[in-house]
Amino acid sequence: MKFRMRGVATLAWSAALLVTAGAGTATPATAAIFGSSSLATWRDCSTTAADAACIGGGVGQNVVRRQYGGGVGQGGTNDFTVTSEVDGHIIGFARSTVTFGDFDLPEVRTETYADATSRFNINTLAFQSYVFTGEDDTPFSLTATLHIVDSSSNLGDPSNGENPLARGGLPGGAIYSSYLGIWDPSVLKDFTTAEELNANLFYASCDTAGVLGTVGGHGALPGGEASFTTTTNECSAGSLLLKHGQEVLVVAGLQLPVNRGGFVDSTHSYTTRFGDNLSDVQKQVLGDGLQSAQAAVPEPASWALLITGFGGIGGVMRRRRAGARLAA
Repeated sequence: MKFRMRGVATLAWSAALLVTAGAGTATPATAAIFGSSSLATWRDCSTTAADAACIGGGVGQNVVRRQYGGGVGQGGTNDFTVTSEVDGHIIGFARSTVTFGDFDLPEVRTETYADATSRFNINTLAFQSYVFTGEDDTPFSLTATLHIVDSSSNLGDPSNGENPLARGGLPGGAIYSSYLGIWDPSVLKDFTTAEELNANLFYASCDTAGVLGTVGGHGALPGGEASFTTTTNECSAGSLLLKHGQEVLVVAGLQLPVNRGGFVDSTHSYTTRFGDNLSDVQKQVLGDGLQSAQAAVPEPASWALLITGFGGIGGVMRRRRAGARLAA
């Protein structure tokens, strides 16, 4: 059997600059970092028994094709779809889209599907950096909600002696794994491509130098609609207490593997917000004091002034207010 694969649709963003007051000069901001990393994979399980696991550990279960998307300063849609050249049916797909919502916090939308002989997976990270301009030390945390629009069931049948969470590699299997992190931007080091980011930083834990706080969620999907909410925990006492001038990187990650007829639709998104454990006053301080990398990107008119040298551009471009969205 022969297969063909449709390509990637992507959008690239220019490197972020902070425009400072003065004679129309632009100075790179050390915290001006945003972007994404996604890896979509397909495993052909047709050579394994119909009731056997297909989790990549056996003969014939290696990744047949993979597709990366994103990078530092990049984002967009990774559309990895495999169809049969014999009859044109969709063997499976793994898709993700990165956007930035309220306060430029990252959002991830994904969906995966596999036919009866395949396993598909998508691993996606979205990140946005900030500089805290507030004067007083302020606690910082994030809350994320993953909304599954619909999915197949991954629950085993205890009456048949099955582990209720055992069907991750069996027919219809569907699993979710989410990640929320607050890092020092130095964690990125020299990693810039989607492949480098995925290989070195996917779901970085508190054991990674520069990771200030994390939280993860994972489990089998019960089928149908479901929602899961998590809030970051500090990696050490005081690690999430922001100080004036501190730079932080907000990271949201989502993984949705499906097996042999499994599917997951989370296109209504994995969204992030200021922590539910914070007071309204603390959220207001963060909203006023955090300046994102994307808010530092000059508008076209500002670029024209920079290029022609007309006048000075007063002040630093402020973070866009709630509701402003930049699609990636």
